[in-house]
Amino acid sequence: MTEGLTLSALDWWTEAGVDTLVDESARDWLQSPMAPAAARPTPHAVAPPAAPALPTDLAAYRRWLLSDPAIPGPVAARLDATGDATSRIVVVVDMPEAEDRAAGALLSGEVGARFDRMLGMIGLDRGKAYVLPFAPARPTTGKVAAADQATLRRLLDHHLALIEPAKLLLLGDALAQALFALPLARARGTTHAVRVGSRDVPAILSFPPRLVAPGAAAFRQQARDDLLAFQAL
Repeated sequence: MTEGLTLSALDWWTEAGVDTLVDESARDWLQSPMAPAAARPTPHAVAPPAAPALPTDLAAYRRWLLSDPAIPGPVAARLDATGDATSRIVVVVDMPEAEDRAAGALLSGEVGARFDRMLGMIGLDRGKAYVLPFAPARPTTGKVAAADQATLRRLLDHHLALIEPAKLLLLGDALAQALFALPLARARGTTHAVRVGSRDVPAILSFPPRLVAPGAAAFRQQARDDLLAFQAL
């Protein structure tokens, strides 16, 4: 009698799905058994949505850069390009300076004055060049994130295609990394080519004006050499 009851109890547990006395993980004994993997339907792969078309008018594109939420950086902190877009002389800075947001303009304050002196040394001013930021908004870290560089590079490529530059002055390590996968220290000192549409545009890399401070003699001399190389393009 006892043996029969024991066997009956074991049969009940077997029917309930108990196949081991002790298990390391909890189990829902009331859950329906899963179908074999081969019997479960395979979800169809869904293609990612296509990237939206970028504006093909320069004025519209500049407005879009200042307003689209998908672009890295808060909308309220973004700053527009400045200068003459028809000059074909293009200067790209890595990002706005710390004082620029309050001033509402790119390259303001002492850093902006330093930038103007750099341009003046090679016979240029902001009215004779087109100056744009690689990152429209200054990151809170003061450095363009590596994760954002590919997106910003795509936006820069489109911006350059709309203005068809004759030569480029690229200021900052983020531009050296994004365009040439090199640190600025290795990228400067030579002429590079940036593909814009079907043309290769000559480009010189140098330091952003915030680093060309009166006390930084080495940076100042190297920046001077870079500016003269840009002038000679």
